[in-house]
Amino acid sequence: MGNARQQDDLNSRVRAHLRSGGFEVGGRLPAERELATSLGVGRTALRPILEELEGEGVLERRPQAGTFLRSLPALTSKGARVTLIAPFGETGEGERETDPMWLHRVVSAFERVARPAGMELQLLDQSPRAADPCSIKEMAREAANAGAGAVVLLHPLGNRCTIGCALALLHDQGVHPVIASARTYSGMASSVYFDSGWGIYCVTKHLIESGHRRIGFVGPSIGHEWVRERIAGYEQALDAAEIAEVGDSAQWIWVCDEGERIPSAQDGENAFGKWLSLLENERPTAIVGANDTVALGFLNAARKHGISIPGDLSLTGFDNDPGALLAGLSTLERPTETLGEALARVTLDRLTQESGGEVAAITHRLRPDFIERKTVAPPRVGEKTKTKTSTP
Repeated sequence: MGNARQQDDLNSRVRAHLRSGGFEVGGRLPAERELATSLGVGRTALRPILEELEGEGVLERRPQAGTFLRSLPALTSKGARVTLIAPFGETGEGERETDPMWLHRVVSAFERVARPAGMELQLLDQSPRAADPCSIKEMAREAANAGAGAVVLLHPLGNRCTIGCALALLHDQGVHPVIASARTYSGMASSVYFDSGWGIYCVTKHLIESGHRRIGFVGPSIGHEWVRERIAGYEQALDAAEIAEVGDSAQWIWVCDEGERIPSAQDGENAFGKWLSLLENERPTAIVGANDTVALGFLNAARKHGISIPGDLSLTGFDNDPGALLAGLSTLERPTETLGEALARVTLDRLTQESGGEVAAITHRLRPDFIERKTVAPPRVGEKTKTKTSTP
């Protein structure tokens, strides 16, 4: 059993070496003896793997000429155990930031890539232990002790400190840590998530191209890292367009407290009250919502006050939640299946990197897609459209 596992590990290493060792498709490989030496193995162990790759059409042996690389080999990690930890069920903590159904879709996409590559998957549900602030550390330790080669934390529960400790624990025990989270962590863990700032930048740019110049931003607690990223994207789009009003944009950024409270529709309703309190000719003609929950709260409050959307005001969200679809809200969609597949590929890359020394972490950012529905239109005629004047 041990020999079979060692051969599977070597198979993975050979494939990774051919993909990242500077070899060109169509080029000749080093002699078998030289290749075995570079991998630190014997020719007897290497030869059946080369024969397998030849059978797959990856290698071509030409008499008197040598062995040539016809195509890059598919990565494989036969028998590698990968543990996914996430709050898959109800937590008993009231509102939650991540929808369990969304997590299930991510994991299903992960499986589509992981299982054909030979990964053995284990799911650990953090939900029953949601009340324990240190549960993520304990579950990471349990996965490592059970022989996991990699552990994926998918929107884990816990504060930044405890999650960071869990990642460090995995790293120090020789387990590859991978995380999908709106927070960023140190380089010891590989990370896959959405580029929130880029998405909001594109939405704001779209509103500018539609003719809007007074554009506001509404969000929940600014303590969330993802809220700050989205504000930065919003401000960068205004600045890049050199709109005169960009200097006043701070008064149009309506967020709540400094903590990391879960977003609510009330956040959007409160922001609408601030919008309504402005003089009519000073109100933003378009609003960028940090997420769908806040945007839908803003939308409902606007309709209660007889404000037409998009007639009087354009509005966008972020997430493409079911409520956004029913309300016809223009929004950014997180590429859920793409996230699951990307997580699996990053995990596979980590498992198949060369052994010995520190394994490089991988950071991968996905770009959301804008879905335009019924809540965006050009501003009414008569809106000011000043732009900055350049100075000599």
